[in-house]
Amino acid sequence: MLSLFRQNLFFNSLLLLPYTIIIRIHSLIHPESYLSTEIEGWFNFTLFSWLKNVPLLQSIVAILLIFLQAVTINYIVNRHRLSLRPNLFPGVFYILLVSISKESLYLNPVLFANIFFLLAVVNLFKTYRIAHVSTSIFNSAFFIAIASLFYLPALLYLLPCFIALFMLRSFRVKERLQYILGAVTAIYLAFCAFFFYGLHTSFQSYFSKNLTLPSVSDIYLQALIPLGLIALALIVATVNYYSLRKKKSIQSQRKIDILYWFLLFSPLMLLLWHRIDSFGLLLVSMPLSILIGMILFRMKNQVVAELIHFIALAVIVVTHFGLI
Repeated sequence: MLSLFRQNLFFNSLLLLPYTIIIRIHSLIHPESYLSTEIEGWFNFTLFSWLKNVPLLQSIVAILLIFLQAVTINYIVNRHRLSLRPNLFPGVFYILLVSISKESLYLNPVLFANIFFLLAVVNLFKTYRIAHVSTSIFNSAFFIAIASLFYLPALLYLLPCFIALFMLRSFRVKERLQYILGAVTAIYLAFCAFFFYGLHTSFQSYFSKNLTLPSVSDIYLQALIPLGLIALALIVATVNYYSLRKKKSIQSQRKIDILYWFLLFSPLMLLLWHRIDSFGLLLVSMPLSILIGMILFRMKNQVVAELIHFIALAVIVVTHFGLI
């Protein structure tokens, strides 16, 4: 099946939509509503309260969001020549990673946060050795701050993004101020809107209540298997660091390094949410899917790559339909 996505063709990209539907078919057969609480912020609480009576619509929206995000990830990889040749593997593995846990199978705040995180990365990668990129620098911080309004741990990615700008260009003091201003502007505009509608207390509690020590959600066997596979994927990505950078341009090497910086800061995200659950894995899925997709694409033995893909599909069937 992976052979369908070895070439970056328009028709093959469209095939990612039925592929996403098949992977997440359980959410269409047995749709469930995501139940948000006020501690998760006004945006999430209002949005999911409005959608709580239409679980099937939530599942459809989730599928469309993941499909568009997978296409965007493939655009980033192929546009910036991170892989040896243009392909669609990163998007495929993004779909798998964000669907591997049953808990994250349905529409949730992180999927909305990922929209803005991807926009931030698109703007970030545009800044490589280009003289006038004030808008892109501003936007990269602005979009990460907007993502944090849906899922607060995304705010932590401001740090690796700041480091990345030093790697991509001569990051001058003026540009650093533009970057900081981008994040401050997003938060300030949100606060003004909340204050205007008398919701500033809700805005403040979103930060204060999520900065406390998180509580651990119930852990069960069906959750441990996806968590174990994600941990294994992180180990594989780390071990293949030097091989992924081999025979790449300096530009591509630095952008690959940035993906590892995002992964390095990811464990700290657990401290910025009111509970520890598998949703944090969805934010990690973007950089991790690119790295794993690149690793499997460059495998000489494609039978092994297909076998790994089949195992991932089997795990999804087991976890989604509770076959353990």
